[in-house]
Amino acid sequence: MPALAALAWIALAGYALSRPSARWRAGLVPAALAGIVVAVAAFLLVPGATRSSLSELAYWVDWANLLGIALGFGAAAAAFAWPLLALRGRAPA
Repeated sequence: MPALAALAWIALAGYALSRPSARWRAGLVPAALAGIVVAVAAFLLVPGATRSSLSELAYWVDWANLLGIALGFGAAAAAFAWPLLALRGRAPA
């Protein structure tokens, strides 16, 4: 599955790079915000998806693992959102 996601991202980024109207700088901040939203959501939802809860995280290793998982989801969301948001802008005049 990770290979399929990587292939999809490469295709998406390649398409965005081939478009002269892509505005990468304009899409960076919204993509980062999307990544933050996804990371916070993942931080709150991942324990429930694993039939656990935040109250069962007793050790620092548990918290570090949850934080790493959430940051990974956020980074992936930002990586996919950036080319999409760069393509949505108009070409500068």
